[in-house]
Amino acid sequence: MIGGRLKIATFPGKLNKKHVWVSLYTLQDCVKEGCLLLLSDLRIGHLYNALRQRGINTFIDDNLKKGEEISTGLLKIIESSMILIIVFSENYASSTWCLDELAKIVECKNNDQLVRPVFYNINPSEVRNQKGKFGEALTKHEEKLNDNKRVQTWRKSLYEAANISGWHYKHDCTEFEFIQRIVEEISNSKLNRMPLFVAKYPVGINSRVEAITLHLDIGLNDVRMIGIYGPGGVGKTTIAKAIYNRIFDHFEGSSFLENVKDKSGAINGIIQLQEALLFEILGDGQLKVGSESKGTNVIKNRLRNKRILVILDDVDKLDQIERLIGGCDWFALGSRIIITTRNKHLLRSLRIGHSTYEVKELDDHEALELFSMHAFQRNKPEKDYLELTDQVICYAKGLPLALSIIGADLCGRNEMQWKSALDKYKKIPDKDIQKILQISYQGLDETEQDIFLDIACFFKGHYKDYVVDILNACNLYPIIGIQKLTDKCLVTIDRSNKLWMHDLLQQMGREIVRQESPQIPGKRSRLWCYEDVVEVLMENTGSENIRGMMICSPEPEEMQVEAKFLEKMKNLKFLMVDNIDICGGIEYLPNGLRLLDWPGFPLSSLPSNFRAQNLIALNMPQSQVILDKLLEKIRFKSLTYMNFHSCHYIKKLPDLKKTTPNIKELNLRGCKNLMEVHESIGQLDKLEKWDLTDCIELQILPSCLMMKSLKHLSLYRCTKVEKFPNMPQEMEGLKYLNLCGTAIKTLPPSFANLIGLHQLLLGSDFYLGHLPSSTYKLQHLCEIYLYVKFPKDVEIGRQVLCNSYGGFSNDGFRSLNVLFLCFSKNGLEIDFILNSWCPLSLKCLFIRSEDYTLPKSIIRFNKLHLLDIRDCHFIQEIPKLPECIEKVDASNCFSLNSQSLSKLFLQFGRILELPPNMRCLGAKEDVLMDSQPSIKLLHQIDFPCWLSPSEFSVAENYDEDDTRCEYEIVVPRYEIPKWFNHQSVGSSISFWIGPEFPTFALCLAFCLHQLTDKDTYSCVCVVRISINGHKRLLIQRLFRDFQYDHLWFYGAPHSLLQQKFGDLIQSDRNHVEISSKISHWTSKTGGKIAPIIERLGVHVECICSPKSSVIIPENGENVDDDFDNTVLSPSLPLFPTSNDSNIHHGGFNNVEVLRLSTDASNNGFDSSLMGIHNDGSDLCVSSVASPFPRIGYNDSKVVDGDGFDLGSSSVVHHYVNSDSGFNPYPPSKKSRTL
Repeated sequence: MIGGRLKIATFPGKLNKKHVWVSLYTLQDCVKEGCLLLLSDLRIGHLYNALRQRGINTFIDDNLKKGEEISTGLLKIIESSMILIIVFSENYASSTWCLDELAKIVECKNNDQLVRPVFYNINPSEVRNQKGKFGEALTKHEEKLNDNKRVQTWRKSLYEAANISGWHYKHDCTEFEFIQRIVEEISNSKLNRMPLFVAKYPVGINSRVEAITLHLDIGLNDVRMIGIYGPGGVGKTTIAKAIYNRIFDHFEGSSFLENVKDKSGAINGIIQLQEALLFEILGDGQLKVGSESKGTNVIKNRLRNKRILVILDDVDKLDQIERLIGGCDWFALGSRIIITTRNKHLLRSLRIGHSTYEVKELDDHEALELFSMHAFQRNKPEKDYLELTDQVICYAKGLPLALSIIGADLCGRNEMQWKSALDKYKKIPDKDIQKILQISYQGLDETEQDIFLDIACFFKGHYKDYVVDILNACNLYPIIGIQKLTDKCLVTIDRSNKLWMHDLLQQMGREIVRQESPQIPGKRSRLWCYEDVVEVLMENTGSENIRGMMICSPEPEEMQVEAKFLEKMKNLKFLMVDNIDICGGIEYLPNGLRLLDWPGFPLSSLPSNFRAQNLIALNMPQSQVILDKLLEKIRFKSLTYMNFHSCHYIKKLPDLKKTTPNIKELNLRGCKNLMEVHESIGQLDKLEKWDLTDCIELQILPSCLMMKSLKHLSLYRCTKVEKFPNMPQEMEGLKYLNLCGTAIKTLPPSFANLIGLHQLLLGSDFYLGHLPSSTYKLQHLCEIYLYVKFPKDVEIGRQVLCNSYGGFSNDGFRSLNVLFLCFSKNGLEIDFILNSWCPLSLKCLFIRSEDYTLPKSIIRFNKLHLLDIRDCHFIQEIPKLPECIEKVDASNCFSLNSQSLSKLFLQFGRILELPPNMRCLGAKEDVLMDSQPSIKLLHQIDFPCWLSPSEFSVAENYDEDDTRCEYEIVVPRYEIPKWFNHQSVGSSISFWIGPEFPTFALCLAFCLHQLTDKDTYSCVCVVRISINGHKRLLIQRLFRDFQYDHLWFYGAPHSLLQQKFGDLIQSDRNHVEISSKISHWTSKTGGKIAPIIERLGVHVECICSPKSSVIIPENGENVDDDFDNTVLSPSLPLFPTSNDSNIHHGGFNNVEVLRLSTDASNNGFDSSLMGIHNDGSDLCVSSVASPFPRIGYNDSKVVDGDGFDLGSSSVVHHYVNSDSGFNPYPPSKKSRTL
């Protein structure tokens, strides 16, 4: 392909799930500059389709008008692109058109755009050095054009582009495979690490970002903090986002916490921010820290020694910084911390070194451009509006927020309207940003103003749908009203569908309310300030003006008020109370209330004279409410939201069909004394979400469910529920159903009426596993989690059986992607489920069983990428898996035989395309065995942090990212296969690689040293990679409940490694060090000895320098150091036998002997020397035995057809089971003879 360019461009507005557009442009049979350019066999259609299948919107540049010049067409696309891919081929440099475009692409490389070259049938050195046809073409251009400057620009661009890591097609694979590699890397590139939205028109941002980036100096290996300060609306947050986008991919983890001041002031706000920080860096959305102090420690422990970028936006208190990031010494060298604040004094209060940057207002030129972009959608004003525009620039005083809002307000209006608006602006002092912002508010009609003020005072941060329902009951028409507020940049809606506004706008709205009665709060329309509320209540100065009131104390507090303290507020619509204990009774509530939010409500019912016909939301979690009493005399005809979370006085859920017929969400989670649900609840046809989780005394449910709107139903851990209701009619809306932990034994035949169900969680100690055959009608089921402890009575409907080995029943679950089966026994039932339930497109399979054997037919699941068979203790063999497999977890499967594991490792090696017959030249270095390896190993141990099981559960935050193409195996085994051509004792290893990062595989041996056979360990392993001294995170994983020593295999393809670490490759020879550690661990069974990483192996195509060696062969004589024609064959780790008399607890006193293979014909993965790494650089394979008593293996050699030789061990313990060839765990470790 000649002159091909792949451009991934970002555009404003709503985008697809990848948030990108992809433009593909090719030159086909066209003549440029007298040179015929031909399209190669690299088929564009295949690349186009492959990108589309990955969810990347793709279009071909044929859509551009014929004859359109590059400068006005393609160059514009290039400038707006996120990723630019250049396809170099033999005749590329013959086209000046291509070379001009290349120069522009290289220029864009400095604007945070990713540039990647493809070398198709051309060596990168020819492009870099302009040799061969490239050199000839450039010489001709020099002679023909007589434009030396232009040609020199091309030469420089070619040199820069050729030095960028990319893809080189060498005919070592099919073009289809080559295309797939490109698509894979594009999918896993910056597209999956989405930058933040900065601004619609980022005028004046770059210069400020550059200045701050100089302060950050991310190239230095220290920890730096910078404080960005300035007035509200000056652009601090916008600049911080732009900086984040520019540098976040230089760190192991990054987090941008926006609106810290605002969010920390909410209930449990600091806790939520702590959890958000941990989630953004570690990726576990389920992590909960529980309290501020615990969250601080979790952040310190989990992120210590981690090179991260953290930005805290809009901080106003020192405590917020201390709770979230403590001090700079919490994080690894190279970390950067950025804080934005309006309070310069706050930065001076920090007790650690930092620098500061003051954000200045835009100058007149920048302000003119920014305003023009909003008002005219161009970078300069229209001629007729020049004078009017100058007036606006003068009023705004360079404040970006004011320029944006006023520009958007005036956009599309005629001159008369502009003049009228400007006349109105003149009435507001131009120095006061508050009053400038209020101008936009004045442009709203009455209902829109009320919506804006209600959001500013009460509903910022709430879900849009919730607010819409409440405000709709106030006749404010919020659907169109909120849209208008969004259009005017007064309100924003985030990805979670929550309502937000800038704090300046919120202050503006609240100031408008305050100005209603500056001196007498009781005459205002809304009260949110606690001091004002206390004054009104204590002095009884409330009035009918008050529309909403928030009584929220920053600390728990008692308040003595009259029983009718709300009597004067007859127009009150919103009442929110928290952290307040109202002493005495409550005898009056206004009948106009739409929202009553009162956690810990002190009474069992509402006042009897309260008429709740207007109430939309009733939130009383952790209160003393008794529903029977509450609903006895009060009817809630309009009630939509009911939250009685953890109300322990509720024993019965009464008839709601009559009292609350319009209920949409019902939260009874944690009502531990709730025993009965009224029959009518099953007929609430507007109920969408019903949460009964942890209602541990619940026994009686409605006999029938006819709830057409229900989407979410959870009975999780309702341990006394024995019967699930019938469903006489189809319920298409229900998507999520959780019945785990209930006492339900069977499901009714009508269960099949849940035809829209997506997720089903089912099972407990009582569940017998009966699913009626009609269940096969649930064709939208994507995920099934089935737990059966006592399977002897299992009777899964069998009217429809699988067709045969080659296919599944037409009545199986065609949409099923995830299947989790936990059967104590009865593996035949699992086979039936796999054959009759599962489509071939199943992606994730989890099995827990005591007597199950994986069938060979599992290979038919041609989309399966995850197989999890943890704790299947008696499974002996893993058959050949489909080639799409990426992860296998066989933790604690101690009966797996050696040959099965060998074949599994080899299959992954082939999938990863690991090159066989690898030999490390660096193995020819001095091999001097350590006579006391136990001491050596103890010095290598980086002792991990022990956590209690409960703390470890809170701290878990290492879920896999399924979007990345990585390969993993976890198995109970100790020795690392010998085809890993670099091995070491301990937790680190190093080697040298060439100018590109090759595909490699990593293998870690975990040693537990458990004291009893019942001990279990969980741990977090962190692996880092250092390239030429620059260290980054490679991977981190959580391993749960290990009972034995385990191996962890991890492999990553070249494309992923090049993407993550290619920028660290500095030359044709690069030093790489892999280091690993266990950062945290725990033992549920009381184990007190920390697990360690005892051995580490890497299989990689290295360029380690040859070294002179002194080898001890079997006969003990020295071997000549010329091994150019000798294949060195490492043995697996050597273990003590019962006859070893020199072995002591804690280590060996003998010197291990290397076995030197002289069979040069052995060309498998059997070609590296075992030895101890001496100098920290060129590491060879080591065979130093463990310093601790280990188990042995009697493996027979397994040679795969592709030349993968796993090797064997010649040392066998007396307790090895010779029948299976692999019995690593003897009956009792206490009975070993050493």
